[in-house]
Amino acid sequence: MLRWAVAMAEIRRGRRAAVTTIGPLVERSRAALNGIPDIAWRDPYLVGFMLTLITIVARVENPGLPDHDLSLVQSQAWGAITGMDADLLGEEALTLSKLHPREFQHGSYSAMMVATRLCGPAVASIGYEPWQITETLSEPDASVNDDSNISKSLNPATGNWADAFDTYIAGLPLAKLP
Repeated sequence: MLRWAVAMAEIRRGRRAAVTTIGPLVERSRAALNGIPDIAWRDPYLVGFMLTLITIVARVENPGLPDHDLSLVQSQAWGAITGMDADLLGEEALTLSKLHPREFQHGSYSAMMVATRLCGPAVASIGYEPWQITETLSEPDASVNDDSNISKSLNPATGNWADAFDTYIAGLPLAKLP
C-alpha cells in the first residue's frame, strides 16, 4: 500500500510539473490563434511534440519516475493540457512511435529544443540532449535591428515556443479560417 501511495505521489508530481509548465503556453497559444481545433492534437508532429515535452518536463521534475508511471503522467497531463480524451493517446503514441513518421520525429526534436529553453541544462542530465546543437543558444538582442536577428528568431533550432507550436498550428490546413 505504501509503494502505491508513493508511486501516485510521484505521478502527481510529474503531472503537475508538466501541466504547470506547458499548460500556460498552450493557453496563450489558444488565445493567440483563436483556439486550437481538436483534430490538430492528433497530428503526428503535435503528438510527438507534446509527448516529448511532457516526458522531459516530468523527468526533470522527477528523474527516478519509472516508465510505467511515466505513461500515466503523459496521459493525464495530455488530457489536462489539451482537453482531449487521454484514452486515445496511448494507441496513437504507440502507432506513431513504431512507424517513426518524419513529422512525429520532427515534433519530438522541436520539443527537445523548447525543453532546453524551459528547463535549461537539466534536460541533458536526464538523457535528452538535443543532437546537432553544440553551443548554448541565446535569444536575439531586440535592441539590434539587423537581418541576423531575424534569422535567429525564426530558426526552429532556437527552441522558441511560438516557432515550434504556434507557427505549426497556424500552418495546418484545418486551422485556416473559411
